[in-house]
Amino acid sequence: MRGVQGILGIPAPVDEPMFSTAERDRRWGRLRALMDEQGVELLIVLPAWVTSDSLYIADTIGVTIFPREGDPILILGGEHSNYAVERPHWIDDRMSASPFGSTAPEYGTVTSEVLRRRGLVGRRTAIAGLRGDEYSSVRQPEGYAPHTTVSRIAEAVGAENVVDGTAILGRARYVKGVEEIARLAAGVRVGEASLAAMAASAQEGTAQAEVFGQMLLAQVRAGADVLHVAWAPGPWGSMRHRYVTPPPGVLERGMYVATELMPEIRGYQAQVAQPMVIGPPSARAREIFERNAAAFDIALETMRPGKRWGDVFAAVESVAGTDDGHMLTLLHGRGLGNDGPLLIPNRDRSHVADMPITANTTFVLKPFLEVPEAPVPSPRTHDVTWGDTVVVTEKGAERLGTRPRELTVIDTT
Repeated sequence: MRGVQGILGIPAPVDEPMFSTAERDRRWGRLRALMDEQGVELLIVLPAWVTSDSLYIADTIGVTIFPREGDPILILGGEHSNYAVERPHWIDDRMSASPFGSTAPEYGTVTSEVLRRRGLVGRRTAIAGLRGDEYSSVRQPEGYAPHTTVSRIAEAVGAENVVDGTAILGRARYVKGVEEIARLAAGVRVGEASLAAMAASAQEGTAQAEVFGQMLLAQVRAGADVLHVAWAPGPWGSMRHRYVTPPPGVLERGMYVATELMPEIRGYQAQVAQPMVIGPPSARAREIFERNAAAFDIALETMRPGKRWGDVFAAVESVAGTDDGHMLTLLHGRGLGNDGPLLIPNRDRSHVADMPITANTTFVLKPFLEVPEAPVPSPRTHDVTWGDTVVVTEKGAERLGTRPRELTVIDTT
C-alpha cells in the first residue's frame, strides 16, 4: 500500500492507535478526584446526543456507569453491539443494551435495570450533560442528555440524589494528556494537507465545489475519520454565506474565501483556518491580514501559565490601536468537542478574564479585526482570518501546525 501511495502522490494516512491504559488511568484518576471534591459517588455518562464525554471516559461510545470506588460498567448500543462486547475496551465489565444489537437502544431502561441489579441506587449520582458548562458542552447551554433516559435513571437512583455531572467531565477534559495532544497534532496535519489541496486546485473559473471536493479527498487520504470544510466565499466588503456542503458557482477574480477545517481523528477535532483570494488582494485586505497575524503572535506569546485570559485579551486588543475597529480574541478549546472556555463574537467574556491559563490545554486561536466599515460587528464581509490549533505548555504556547502563516493568493495572470 505504501508503494501505491508513493506512485499516486498520496500522503500516508495518519495512524493513530486507540489510547493506552496509562492514558485511561490518568483520566479515571482525575475524574475520581473531582468526584471526591464534589461528594459524588456515581458518575453516569451517556452517548446521546453528544458523544465526546462518552469517548473521554470509555474510549468508545456507550453508557458508562462510573463509581468513585470500584470498577466501571459499559453498556454498548447500536448495530452489532451484541458482538462489540467481545472487542477489547478500557472497561472489562461490558454488555449490550439489547440481545440482538438494536439500532434503537433503550439506554434509560437498561441503565436503570443495571443500577438496581448491581445495588447502585440511593447514591449521590452525577449525570453528565444535564446542562452546559464553561469547560464542556459550551455549545449546548441547556445540556444534551435525553429527558426520558435521565428520568428513568432518576427513578432508579432517586431523583433527590441526581446532580449535574457536566463540570466533572469538563474540568477533567480541559487538561490534556500527551497522547491527546499528539492526536490533535495529527488532526492539524490532516487539515494542512487539505489546505495544500485547496491551493493546488483553486484557479480562476474553477467550480468551487471541485476545490471543496479536492479538500475533502485530501482529508480522506490523510486519514480523517470525519471530514469537515467550512467555506465562506464572496467579494470584499460583501456578506458571505458559510457553506459546509459543496458551494455553488465558480471562483472569480476578486473573490475572497474564508475557510475553517475541522477534520476528526477518532473523535478528536483540531482546527485550522486559512483565507484565500483569487487574484491580488486589496491593500486593505493585506493590511487586515497582517494585523490579524500580529494579534496571533502576541496572543501566542502571552498564553502561558501564570497569566490570565484577561492578559491575552488586552495584548490582542492593543494590536488594533485606538481608531481602527476592535481586535477580537476568537479562541476556544479543541479536543473532544469544544472542551474549553469559548470566546466568540457577541458572547460575554467578563467571567473568563480572571481565569488562569493552565498548562497542557489546547485551543484554536484565530484573532481578527472587527473593522469600522463593516455593517455590523463580526461579519464575514472583511474576513481574512488565519488560525491554528495551539497547546499551552509549562514554558508557553506553541502551534501544532507547521504551514506558513500567509494569505493564500491564487495567481490569475
